[in-house]
Amino acid sequence: MTAAIDGDGTARPVSSPPTERVMRILELLAADPQRHFTLSEISQTLGISHGTCHAILATLASRQWLVRDRQSGGYTWGPALAALARPVSRQAFRPELQRLFDAVGRQAILGVRQGATVVVTDSVGESIAGLRLGPGFRMPLVAPFGREFIAGAADSVRQAWLSGLGAPSPRLRRRLAAVLDEVGRRGYAIDRMSREYIRVYSALQALADDGEPDEITARVATAFADLTDVDYLSDELSGGTQRHPIASVSAPIRDIDGTVAMSVSAAPLATLTASEVADLGVAVRETAVRIQSQWTARGEHEESS
Repeated sequence: MTAAIDGDGTARPVSSPPTERVMRILELLAADPQRHFTLSEISQTLGISHGTCHAILATLASRQWLVRDRQSGGYTWGPALAALARPVSRQAFRPELQRLFDAVGRQAILGVRQGATVVVTDSVGESIAGLRLGPGFRMPLVAPFGREFIAGAADSVRQAWLSGLGAPSPRLRRRLAAVLDEVGRRGYAIDRMSREYIRVYSALQALADDGEPDEITARVATAFADLTDVDYLSDELSGGTQRHPIASVSAPIRDIDGTVAMSVSAAPLATLTASEVADLGVAVRETAVRIQSQWTARGEHEESS
């Protein structure tokens, strides 16, 4: 709110009605974050026209500030707001990334959720294969990317993530559902290394230079999901000496409210045995646990202050 000066020299606050409508909607949902509010309830409670309310809700949901439940049609508090509430200092966890890099000899990367994207804020080590996975790299939080952010989330969040693909085939829908269950069980996501992987990440890097991911970025994600086998299920990582092409292994980092706010990754971009993948997964997961402990401790301190 700014101030205007009247003719007599007194300051008069100047409000922005469109901004106030957005804030009132957020405040309403924040007052009961577990409840799903329908469009009609929000419109009638706040005295906002149906059309205006629908436009605001659709925009907030597209940024995942809110989440729309497909069954009830109601809206609830979205996961992207947690990242806005407590921004992450760029090199706050550099010692842990360095520790991971020293342990596994692979580039260590910290990704932070910002709205409907994941942004690399810090990394230790160099990427190979011509990929620039350093600070500033943006990835859309749309299927199949960001699985470690979605695996443990509510069904409405998972459905919102999947909806970014438009109308995925039944085969792809089943695959992603099984993959999310697997990621939740083992505690980390695995990206396969392939020619498609290299190309799509190079494309994402170029698109990120223009700012926030848009519809073109989402279409790139859809094409990638259709062309590749996403992640690994338990029976696809055979033991023994067989080697598997691994681009990265990523584990979630949760905030004090349980929302995944960050992820930590190791990017070998190499072929590994199943045993080596498991060892790398353990190292990444342990790093995530240490960062999460430090992060949540800060949050609890801030809340008690």
